[in-house]
Amino acid sequence: MPKEDYLLKYLEKLSRVIAAMLGLRDKGFPEDALRLADETYKELLTIHLDDITTIPANEFIEIIKKENYTSAYIEALALITKETAACFEQKNNVVNTRIFNEKALLLYNLLNEKDKTFSFERELIISELENKLIR
Repeated sequence: MPKEDYLLKYLEKLSRVIAAMLGLRDKGFPEDALRLADETYKELLTIHLDDITTIPANEFIEIIKKENYTSAYIEALALITKETAACFEQKNNVVNTRIFNEKALLLYNLLNEKDKTFSFERELIISELENKLIR
């Protein structure tokens, strides 16, 4: 029971991080949102935001798989990664936007593997990410 309580509290925290990042980005403060993302990645994966940009995609997804996160956890991480890409896009950083969109797509595909429940919303996000990466 304590482990479940911990996971629920952590998922709630991740939800608040995503909302805060979105709010900061909407108000024109993508740098602050990226700092929040960096703190979250350090806490969640013990990896800095800058390190995520240099880690090859296959190594990144292996780190996630090794942690054996729940579907809800992976979904929250995917949302944070997608929001991080949007922050870089707002800053006109094309390279990091692409990197984080690619990693968000990897996370959503992993989520599809792990969670066999069909999600129309998830499929729309995957399609959106694929379209962004084609450009």
